[in-house]
Amino acid sequence: SWKEPHLLLYKKIEGEPAHTGVEMHYDGCDITWNAMLSKVTEYEGGGTYIRALRKTVKLRQGQVLVHPGELYHKGVDITSGMRVLIVGFTDGFDPQIVDSTSSQKDKKIYEKNVRIY
Repeated sequence: SWKEPHLLLYKKIEGEPAHTGVEMHYDGCDITWNAMLSKVTEYEGGGTYIRALRKTVKLRQGQVLVHPGELYHKGVDITSGMRVLIVGFTDGFDPQIVDSTSSQKDKKIYEKNVRIY
């Protein structure tokens, strides 16, 4: 099932097939969590862009991002290296949060509004 925790690997390494990011989407679950396995020095670019915040969250190794699964978000493209996360999904909790943002208001510049915690 897609709702099983899984390893998410973004990479852009010369001579290897690239997988640099994930398009804007929502997860269709109650809660999503992302645990960062890579060091920030192992890749360039990347992060999780959350449309409702108009910010990209870039985690340090060992940090976890937890958000409602109904929020629209994307894996921002990395420009080099390898970014590895464990991603999981949880159901059974309904926080009644609705993401009313629209893609019509998205701007590429918002993805560069990076916050490192």
